[in-house]
Amino acid sequence: MRSKTHAKTGLARFRDDESGTFTIEVVIWSPLLIGCLLLIIDFSYLMMINAEMWHASRDTARAVSIHRITPDEAEAYLRDQLVFQRDDYDIEVRTTSADVVARVSLDAASAALTPIIGQYVMGDIGAQVAMLREPE
Repeated sequence: MRSKTHAKTGLARFRDDESGTFTIEVVIWSPLLIGCLLLIIDFSYLMMINAEMWHASRDTARAVSIHRITPDEAEAYLRDQLVFQRDDYDIEVRTTSADVVARVSLDAASAALTPIIGQYVMGDIGAQVAMLREPE
């Protein structure tokens, strides 16, 4: 009879023991939290690339429109303005006698830091700025 009571006390003691419950919660929630953090970092990186593409195309269009650089130098100037030096930017600068259009784009999936966001972001990210040319 004593062993049955002792066994019941042991099971009750095991049931009431809460040591290790935090470890189980960490094991369950850590992959989700790390995944969310990676998605936030990856999306922020894409937005940062997009912002610098807007800045570089606006600066290039402005430089050509005020005749600070020639249209022949514009593509190289735009590429130098980009903070993240990559080979896969698609750069185009068109000039007419009246206006300048500077365009830069990049495949979003290849620009992502992780392949996770590359599965969900389709197409290109880019910037296109048009400005009127000032008279010479």
